[in-house]
Amino acid sequence: MKETIVAILLILLVHTSCSGTPENRSVEQEQARVDSLWHKEFGSAEEIIANFNAIKEQIKGSAREVQTENLCHYIWQSGEYMFRCRGKNEDITLLPPNIEEIALDDATVEAYMIERDTARFADHYFTLKAMKRGDSFEESRDGITITVFYRPRSMNSNDYAKMKEVFSCKNDALHIAYMKKLKFPFRNSGCNEEFYAVRPLIEKNVKESRLKSEIITLFDSYRNVMPGEPAATPVLKDTEEREHTFAEFRGKVLVIDVWATWCSSCLAKMPKFIELYNSYKGNDDIRFITVSVDRKEKRESWLSAIKKRNMGELLNLYPDCSVESEFESEYHVSGIPRYIILDKMGRIVTAYAPPPGEGMEEIIEKTLNKTEMNN
Repeated sequence: MKETIVAILLILLVHTSCSGTPENRSVEQEQARVDSLWHKEFGSAEEIIANFNAIKEQIKGSAREVQTENLCHYIWQSGEYMFRCRGKNEDITLLPPNIEEIALDDATVEAYMIERDTARFADHYFTLKAMKRGDSFEESRDGITITVFYRPRSMNSNDYAKMKEVFSCKNDALHIAYMKKLKFPFRNSGCNEEFYAVRPLIEKNVKESRLKSEIITLFDSYRNVMPGEPAATPVLKDTEEREHTFAEFRGKVLVIDVWATWCSSCLAKMPKFIELYNSYKGNDDIRFITVSVDRKEKRESWLSAIKKRNMGELLNLYPDCSVESEFESEYHVSGIPRYIILDKMGRIVTAYAPPPGEGMEEIIEKTLNKTEMNN
């Protein structure tokens, strides 16, 4: 079937080609001819591949810019197809093997990206590259940008590698597009060492602008919640109005659930947190704490929720503020629930831990085991 499609496309391409041979046509004319041959609807991966190969056959011997134009179309159409079907069609696995490396600051590539959508083209390209290495669509798709089409996920090695490549090239439009993207992952997952490694690339390769300054400032402001940093110890109050700071729990691994009475997702996940706490009962090396970001005017609602949700055995704290608290600003609390894990030395293990049942347990065990080994 695939061979038949290729044969038909080859015949059509011969008949629809512009007059003259590649030798007596300019590079711009050849690129325009390639563009015209991609102006069609594609209903399957096989059709996209067949069109790509048929045009490739037609432009043998053409200038590098013409070959690159064809490859750019293949990347764009493949990515559009994958994202239209949300990565669910089985035939998307046929697309990555045909991908070739491109230079993101190549003039032809840069012009193509600007004509369509710079960030979207880059997302398509990097998704195909990661899938070619053997990663799944879910692992390969962009994890930097929030979207209604996919469930948010933490950034992974593909996202960090993508950012390093983006900010190592000399494509100004791509730099701007990706700096705009970076605001979300800061709010969603903070800044770890892999993420922070992008900062010097931005500082070195990106042109000066207000946006660049804003992103550099974000990197620096989130440095205090990076793994290994000393944890901030703002004063918090318990249900009896006694004051506490995290410093008083040195010698224990701290597992902190940041929540609020008005947060339905927080309340839905609280039973899992309590269940995890119960599984460590009797272990003196660990302490489970909740920190509510409810305002002091909601104190009664907070106390009522603690009783109703059977949270009494936990140490429940809140900032006792009518405005944004020191705790919220120090830990960059912009969304909840949030989970924070500190080691016995009072250092941050992660200020953006996954929820109970979604990976938190592994981090706790690793932290406890690491502490025992150090002792």
